[in-house]
Amino acid sequence: MELVYTYGMDSDKAMKKMFDEEFWKRLGPTVRECKSMGQNLDGMCIYIKARDELALEAKKLLAETRAKELKGEDAEMLLKAFRDEAEAAEAGMGAMFG
Repeated sequence: MELVYTYGMDSDKAMKKMFDEEFWKRLGPTVRECKSMGQNLDGMCIYIKARDELALEAKKLLAETRAKELKGEDAEMLLKAFRDEAEAAEAGMGAMFG
């Protein structure tokens, strides 16, 4: 399951503290500034790719924060940006070690 969320910079300190917890370290969400991902949004974007039960747990924990889950077209655009970033990183590693 893939999930994308956004949160404002005013929540950044609290979110970083939460991401230091063991569950999040094991889950390994990707956090980027939204503008660097081609989004016309202020703040940060979170990308989570995990098995359904872990993604649902993450969703439950994020519901207790100011993070907002993206849906529809906005979510698809952001998912594509995160997937493209991952593919570019994999291609770069392949070129280095290939």
